[in-house]
Amino acid sequence: MLHFWVSWLPAMILTSACPALAQTRTGNVSRFKLENYGWQHLPVTHEWVGTSSRLVSIDHQGRVLVAFTTRENRGLSSREHPGLSFHILRFTSEGKVDLSLVLPTSNWFNNGLYLGLDDRIYARVDNALQFFAEQHDANSDTGVWKTLVPCSMGCKIMQSPSRRTLILRDSKERDHHTYIVLDTSSGAPPVVKDCTSSDSDGQAITDRFTYHSTDGIRTDARRWPLCDQKHETELPLDMRNGAIHPLSDEALLLLGTPASKKDDPQGGVDLVAPDGQLKFHQEMPKHDLVDSYWMTSDERGDRFAFSIQTWRGGSVFLDISGKMAARRVVVYTETGQELATVPVNPGYHRGFDFSLSPDGHRLAILDEGVLTVVEIQ
Repeated sequence: MLHFWVSWLPAMILTSACPALAQTRTGNVSRFKLENYGWQHLPVTHEWVGTSSRLVSIDHQGRVLVAFTTRENRGLSSREHPGLSFHILRFTSEGKVDLSLVLPTSNWFNNGLYLGLDDRIYARVDNALQFFAEQHDANSDTGVWKTLVPCSMGCKIMQSPSRRTLILRDSKERDHHTYIVLDTSSGAPPVVKDCTSSDSDGQAITDRFTYHSTDGIRTDARRWPLCDQKHETELPLDMRNGAIHPLSDEALLLLGTPASKKDDPQGGVDLVAPDGQLKFHQEMPKHDLVDSYWMTSDERGDRFAFSIQTWRGGSVFLDISGKMAARRVVVYTETGQELATVPVNPGYHRGFDFSLSPDGHRLAILDEGVLTVVEIQ
């Protein structure tokens, strides 16, 4: 029995969790309750638990891969042997699970899922990045997991929009980082190269460059060739607390840039060329702020998705903080056209993620144990 349902309405659809779709140019919407496949809530903690990783992705065949961590045996678990497993499921466009993988892991929070240029599966799990060496039958869950490189709880993974390049930045000791580049176009195993110089300030990458966003200064965006921070160049971009997300080396998406409204200083979205030439500028409605952290794009950079927060109440004059009343994921084109908006739960949690398909026509959102897949025309 398939544990999903499909809606064909392109208008507002309500569920017990949140509205699911409320914009034009969308096709059918599918939802999968992952509790039916073993999903569990992550434990609540107020301690630093390391960096997070991707949990959902879509391959070139339109199949959606989603991942989550579960406790397998409560009775026998201990600090040394927590009894945790990292699950990876792959859903076909018909809503069937054609691949189910399980890996043992030592922690709840750092596990992640990545796809290479050839759709090969990579997993950040148990303090290492591993890849799945499938046997001849690609639809079989038989295969061998092989470790590529270490990846501790503080390890940060960046991936280029093409999915060809993966970079792992890990901290060995204070003020000392390792910087490893993986080329996933070379097949299995991928080519692994250590950087001779540490790109410790990198925040986003393409296949050629590492990018660094602003620190609140008007023009402080920089880029440099991969593994060559000595040759960094400053980009003439008006950032001011925004974050740079390269769709390509010719099209740079700036999220959370200043808006003309004084009360929403981070309500702007800009698409610019590296020389600062503006392709489009979009400002969100009043009380909406652009989340500069979350972003995903297709391979060509034609379409991209990010999240928007809606805040209510509060007073700058009285120094009273507002409250996030709503949040949504939106999909835009490179010309500034909004294609879809999908409301999600306003509260943040580490089990949240979203991804566009390589062709930009499918959006997958993981939110509180529900996988939502939206077809976009």
